[in-house]
Amino acid sequence: MGRWLMKFCMFIKLGVVLLFVSSQAWANKDLTILLAYGDNDGAPYAIEESDKLSAGLIKDISTELAAFLDLNIEYVKIPRQRIERYLENNDIHIVLFSNPDWLSNSEKLQWSDEIFYEQDLVVVREDNPKTFNKIEDLRGMTLGTIRGYRYANLQPYFDDKFFVRYDVSTLEVNFIRLSLNRIDSLVGANVLINYYLKTSQNPESFKVLPFTVSSHPVKAAISPNAPIDINKFNAALSQLKSEGVIEAILEKYQINNTKSLKINK
Repeated sequence: MGRWLMKFCMFIKLGVVLLFVSSQAWANKDLTILLAYGDNDGAPYAIEESDKLSAGLIKDISTELAAFLDLNIEYVKIPRQRIERYLENNDIHIVLFSNPDWLSNSEKLQWSDEIFYEQDLVVVREDNPKTFNKIEDLRGMTLGTIRGYRYANLQPYFDDKFFVRYDVSTLEVNFIRLSLNRIDSLVGANVLINYYLKTSQNPESFKVLPFTVSSHPVKAAISPNAPIDINKFNAALSQLKSEGVIEAILEKYQINNTKSLKINK
């Protein structure tokens, strides 16, 4: 009788443990993370279809992370100017592609390890006869920029009116304005510039200048009370990087291939 009772108690304990583990698993599956992106995240960062995020680096990488962490993701499109406030107030949980230098309240947020590195480059029209070897050669020019974006290395030049900043919502708009001679140059991430020129009908109309405005790691900005542990997020990211998943996604959009960029030397 005593042996039977002992087995019964062990069975009950095992059932409780399994029930707890099962409930935790289901709780995790029911967890939804709000991931924000905006018009500033041009292709191949974000590719939309019928006004919904359908493809691109943000979609592909976040999908892999969600599968690894057993989470659901809801994509929310918001203007660039609201990112800081929404993150700090936990109205959104993650901005996947960011950097502490880009957000004024970065010290109040959580930051992931680097996902990949990018560079800010400058583009001018192919018929521009000037020689450009450094930032100072842009003196007096109107530089196409993205509204709400902080260019840490360029801000001193903007403050001194060394050259003029002209904000728009997307890199594509800047390319259009540059082609129409409405601006003298534009600055953007090598990832976005490379993809735009690869898919453009007139890439020969532009040239990329042979200097780097800045080089920086791209990291995920995570709200202070996001329902996800930053250590688990970084562990998942590290695993995906070690397995070559992140590299494969980058290669899918050929963002590391700069052969198509016409560099002015």
